[in-house]
Amino acid sequence: MKIFIYLLHFLCYVTFILPALVDPDRCSKLYGQCKKRCSKHEKQIEICLSPSKICCIERAFEDDLS
Repeated sequence: MKIFIYLLHFLCYVTFILPALVDPDRCSKLYGQCKKRCSKHEKQIEICLSPSKICCIERAFEDDLS
């Protein structure tokens, strides 16, 4: 019975609370794009609203040196 309650809490968290914390326009405000994988000249900065995508943004020149 406890497992069922924990599962219910987890599903409520994933369904209602987590999407509310992720701003759907945040990636586009940072001039990024939601993709499944970032290319070599991009870096991951955030997760997107879709669970299988990440926000990718062009690397700055300073990031290429490291």
